[in-house]
Amino acid sequence: MEILIKDCNWIITQDEHRRVLRRASVLVKDGLIADIGRDLSGGDVVVNGEGKVLMPALINTHTHISMSLLRGYAEDLPLDRWLKEKVWPLERKFTERLCYVGALLGCLEMIRTGTACLVDMYYYAGMVAKAVKEAGLRGFIGQGLIDTVSDDRASDENLRRNFLTETYKAIKTIRELNDPKIKPIVAPHAPYTCSDELLMESQTMARRLNALVHIHLAETRREQMMFQRKYGCSVVEYLDKIGFLNGNVLAAHCVWLTRRDIGVLALKGVKVSHCPISNMKLGVGGVSPIPELMESGVLVSLGTDGPASNNTLDMFETMKFAALLQKHNRWDPGAVSVQQVLDMATVNASRSLGLENVVGRIEKGFEADLILLDIRSPNLQPIYSPENLISNIIYAARGLNVDSLLVQGRLLMLEKNFQTLDEEKVYGLVEDALRELGIKSSNNIRHEKNGNYKLTNR
Repeated sequence: MEILIKDCNWIITQDEHRRVLRRASVLVKDGLIADIGRDLSGGDVVVNGEGKVLMPALINTHTHISMSLLRGYAEDLPLDRWLKEKVWPLERKFTERLCYVGALLGCLEMIRTGTACLVDMYYYAGMVAKAVKEAGLRGFIGQGLIDTVSDDRASDENLRRNFLTETYKAIKTIRELNDPKIKPIVAPHAPYTCSDELLMESQTMARRLNALVHIHLAETRREQMMFQRKYGCSVVEYLDKIGFLNGNVLAAHCVWLTRRDIGVLALKGVKVSHCPISNMKLGVGGVSPIPELMESGVLVSLGTDGPASNNTLDMFETMKFAALLQKHNRWDPGAVSVQQVLDMATVNASRSLGLENVVGRIEKGFEADLILLDIRSPNLQPIYSPENLISNIIYAARGLNVDSLLVQGRLLMLEKNFQTLDEEKVYGLVEDALRELGIKSSNNIRHEKNGNYKLTNR
């Protein structure tokens, strides 16, 4: 199968030299980028690149896509209350089917907004992976692991056994999908919800599976204070003492860090997924020290977090917030550059996942995870230089500017039309899921015969 993406106005390669090409085409053959240049021919399918920018598809390194069903459900609460009073009680009603439906909705949004690859931690991870496969996306999917909900971090053996059982079940399901784009990961939820025994068992499991370890880390000041009171050191230092940290760990958030913590993360090769929007929305009170992390050699990528704490899966929005938050917090407009932010969502993310020679760049031999952005849009004009183009993508673009998405050379969206998922069918499944969860709308908009709409209470 050949796809020719012809006569693009611009191509952002993200190659080693960060070249931006003008008036060029890309030929995709059997899922790989076969050629890049002008006057290319061929293609079983020809996609018009006129008025568009071709760039690597984005990579979301931390999310919980099944939480699409909880978008807008629990608002304006601090993280601890948000989890304990709202999210966890409702999640107890979640079934395999509900997680699958929520994941389908999340996949729709990611396709629509230009994300090709995700790292997901949630319940019923096998069903999440099933939805990701149906959508055609690339995924690193893990069952969240929890065995303690008390400040003493004592393991609840029943809880631990149940979560481990679900983890092995999810791994088996993911492997049976027989899709090399979808890989199982090991996902201990957080140091405050996992005992030392479970954390180390997670690492043992990951080594046996040759899998990534994904964890929430240093998200709130409360977490840091808990470890300082109990162990006399920061949560990062504690994880280092027990031997948990290594280059196989992808840590989400990393907001409340000391200089010493940053040094430990750098020394151990831990990767960081920065989630600026959920950190701001949940009021964690701090800002991840991204410039210091990068200066120390820590590989930083970007995550949206879940749709209940963001509330979107739009990585373009996340890129903008990642840039603005650092500038605002540092009183320094040069704290993080637009190129550094674009790297976080592409080449840094691919390196974090061991895909640095697979995706994240537009180069011959790389797999064709690509997006076309429609620049015939008022929010993306004018474009007069490569530097201005990158700036517009970070500060002005929105996911809804995405015109087409390819993953491994397969069109998942073409000219804003979904190719793999039935949009209306997914919305119908979501409505059924909300009824099953008992989430009812307090208002209803009724269409009147005179053509007007009337807001009524039910």
